[in-house]
Amino acid sequence: MSKLGFIRRFEPLTPSRLIEKAVETAEWIEQYAHEEGDAKYWDVLPGGEQEGSFLLRETGIYGGAPGLALFYLRLYQVTNEEKYLQNAKAGVNYAISKYKGKEDYVAHTDFLPGASIGFLNGPAGGAYVASRLYEITEEEKYKEYALRVTDDLIASAKEEDGKIFWYGDYGIIGEGSLILYLVDAYETYGEQRFIEAANKGAKYIVSKREEAPVGGYRWYAMDTEKFPTIGKAGGYFPGFEYGAAGSGYILATVYVHTKDEELLETAKGAATYIQNVAVYSEDHEAALVPYNDTYLQGLYYLGVCQGPVGTSRLFYKLYDITVDETYKKFILALTNGILATGAPAKHSEGYWRTNCYCCGAAGMLEHFINIHKLTGNGDYLKAAKDAAETLIGESTHDFIKNHTNWYTQWNRHEPWKSEAYTGLYHGSAGCASSLIALAQYLLGGTYGPSYLEDPYRNLYARI
Repeated sequence: MSKLGFIRRFEPLTPSRLIEKAVETAEWIEQYAHEEGDAKYWDVLPGGEQEGSFLLRETGIYGGAPGLALFYLRLYQVTNEEKYLQNAKAGVNYAISKYKGKEDYVAHTDFLPGASIGFLNGPAGGAYVASRLYEITEEEKYKEYALRVTDDLIASAKEEDGKIFWYGDYGIIGEGSLILYLVDAYETYGEQRFIEAANKGAKYIVSKREEAPVGGYRWYAMDTEKFPTIGKAGGYFPGFEYGAAGSGYILATVYVHTKDEELLETAKGAATYIQNVAVYSEDHEAALVPYNDTYLQGLYYLGVCQGPVGTSRLFYKLYDITVDETYKKFILALTNGILATGAPAKHSEGYWRTNCYCCGAAGMLEHFINIHKLTGNGDYLKAAKDAAETLIGESTHDFIKNHTNWYTQWNRHEPWKSEAYTGLYHGSAGCASSLIALAQYLLGGTYGPSYLEDPYRNLYARI
């Protein structure tokens, strides 16, 4: 039986339908906007705690104004409506207005202080979006801000034996992402000092590698007995945001510009470790990687943060560098692993009801688009469309106001909390942003603006 095409909600997916849902989400978000001159911020959690929670600063790209600015830039790209560009500017202007300089690279927390000042939570996130605004508008204020932030983060680093770090939290969730930011700043502005600093940061990560019992390299990510989702020791993770995949990805990204063979060799070692701890289907066509390699081996995250979506990024970067087909084969195995679980429609212990980009269906949707672009295999485009349908089905629609948002159980250890965040990585903006990405793709294969840590962007014509 065909779909009920005569009822709008059940029509086949089209770019216009996807964009319509994103516009409805923007209208919901705008209820929670606060203007300060030419700047604007939005409530991170409408009706709830706004500031102080981990990764939820109003000035951070993860949950705050810069992330919403990136969402509005995407919406501007597909609608050409000036109000969305103005919202993007206002969000970055807010980050600019709150910037304190090198003081913003001082952490005031004992747990993962590098995450407090890193790309996701600190000023570099806003500077990244400022650079995207500069590329679109050529307004010098955004370039000037990005350069100031970049110089300040380099100046605030500690240097030992030709290596730099800030607090020693070298994962992507921490300060390791600042190295990715430095690479992007170098690619955008061509300043040699940026890539030199990135290389010194990469050398620090190399110095922290350990030989894994199964072969390859791993990193001790954190004292996990302090982590609320764990509560006991076991600080080795294979995944992306705070594991070996992320560390290897950072090194491979810097290698592209420096050709430092130690970085590439270590990144390959990270890949070896991940492949060796992975669990494979009988035909080896599908694979999943455990959340942690010292315990909880039966827990498999499926999203960006610690699942196949993020982990595959290391393997794509290595494939792009080496053209070694074994890396591409593992990307497809990880992708097939997601699909073999029944995700995104079917939930599991490592894919709880988290409607967001970081660890939910939104990140999977963008991943499936990328894998279709990489392979041309129509199964992955179908998976992207299925993910979009799942996301739309998980959304909450207000028929009176014609608004759309998403409720999410963001924390796996707090399944009773279902809340509607506004943000990019963990809120409604990220869900809507992934729908825009699919609309962009169906309209002609363009891409962007992209997330900093997404390597697949080089497959597309950048906008």
